[in-house]
Amino acid sequence: MNRRLITALTAIVALTAGARSWLHYDQTLAPYAWLRTANPASLTTFAPADSSLRSLGDAQLSLATGQGHWTAPGTSPNAWQARAEVRSVMRMGQRVVVRGGVDYTNRWGNEAAGSVWSQPQTMPFDIAETADTTLGRVRREQYALHGEAGVAVSPRMSLGARFAYTAASGTKQKDPRFTSHLMSLEAAAAAMWTAGRFTVGATYQMQRRTEAVQLSSHGRTDRVYHYLVDLGAAMGRDERTDGRGYTSSDSEHPLLDMRHGATAQLGYTLGPCTLLAEVQWMHRSGHYGLRSPSTVDFSRHGGDEWLANAWWQHSATNSLQRVEAQWSRSTVKNHENTYRIVADGGVTDIEYYDARLVGYHRHNHVRLAYDGQWGIHRALAQWQLQAAVCHSWQRVTAIVFPYYRRRRVHLTELEAAVTRQWLLARDRVWSLTIQADWGTGGGVMADDGTYLTPSTDDHAPAAPEQWAQQHYQWLTATRLGAGLAVRYAFSLAGQRLRAYVDASYALHAATGVSTTPKRHQARLAIGITF
Repeated sequence: MNRRLITALTAIVALTAGARSWLHYDQTLAPYAWLRTANPASLTTFAPADSSLRSLGDAQLSLATGQGHWTAPGTSPNAWQARAEVRSVMRMGQRVVVRGGVDYTNRWGNEAAGSVWSQPQTMPFDIAETADTTLGRVRREQYALHGEAGVAVSPRMSLGARFAYTAASGTKQKDPRFTSHLMSLEAAAAAMWTAGRFTVGATYQMQRRTEAVQLSSHGRTDRVYHYLVDLGAAMGRDERTDGRGYTSSDSEHPLLDMRHGATAQLGYTLGPCTLLAEVQWMHRSGHYGLRSPSTVDFSRHGGDEWLANAWWQHSATNSLQRVEAQWSRSTVKNHENTYRIVADGGVTDIEYYDARLVGYHRHNHVRLAYDGQWGIHRALAQWQLQAAVCHSWQRVTAIVFPYYRRRRVHLTELEAAVTRQWLLARDRVWSLTIQADWGTGGGVMADDGTYLTPSTDDHAPAAPEQWAQQHYQWLTATRLGAGLAVRYAFSLAGQRLRAYVDASYALHAATGVSTTPKRHQARLAIGITF
């Protein structure tokens, strides 16, 4: 009897050990719909029946390049990016699941200028170099660390927390030069409650982001360089680096952005089907500059961000289908402080007066996506189809009183990708992906006007036509792209440790643009899943 029991247990252990997946990180996590939300308490839903999948990691090194002038304004026509990333998820017992990762990214490119910010699209205003004669080498480095944990405090109740830290720096190595330093801290606390087929969740989130810029020139001292303080739609003020404004080179200017918000989730599960909805609201506020006797607090901003997601997912033994709908909206108003510098007896003081509205930005985005996987065996799908349609529109108003400019643009995009994977002898896997995308847009590039008849003391705003046209074409031009990706994975030490090589190439082209309408993109990555 004991011998039969030992034989049976040995067989069970052997079957369990042989039931490991092919260790594709994203595909292994795909069946867990709640892991796509912003709720870290949902990590407790990660409970694979296969014990070998309860700890999963991925480490990757990659090198990517983009060649061609069809790219976002200010981006190098020959850009490069090197990246090292490690991410993992682990169930540590019956109650605790943790997930986290580290990321290092180094980007560089020649013949670049444009914005001094690391992410200008998120800023209430931009500071950009618009001259084509001072293009130079730009390099940006970023370090990121994030971690989250979910704890099941009872069969129905789970708690979770998330922390993320990002530090980045950027430099331009030709006059006019800039250096930027970014620090971002994010924290979240969450809870999730399950009652029968229904699950509800809530998350509180906070983010503090600071980016400081120092402008300088190291070459000819008799030459004065100019920047555009872009309040929106490529209109604002032309400033010199030897002045006392936004772009003065006498000190470092920080921009602080604080965000607080909450997210609510509601899910319903019936057999293999999951319905899930998520609504998020974030309020942001901040300012540019320092309020002190010797430095100026130039502006303050505030706004709101809304996000709504809905998923329908069907997870079967050998197939998975997911439909996702997403809507997002962000608004930000930028007010400029008016002030006077007073010097009395060798003491300098700054007197502030009423602030005035100089920019109002509204962005909206809608996305509908489908992801279907068939022939799944040990978390490996033989076929995968991904398709999405996106529509975005934005309204931007810039004001240099009494002048104003309004820009209204919209863009519709379609994208699709088909992946086929083959399992060969000795657990080798080949993967081939064919993808294509198309987009077109339109709108009004610049609707200029005045609120009042300008006086002789009013200075017309700076509005470089070429810069405005580049922005408008990037946002609205008809574009077409196609790409090919190949992945090869193989076992290093049994099925638990696998290495892979991932290579991809894509070509994008646009019609009716003033620059060379093509962009080649290539990427090579090597990694290990464990």
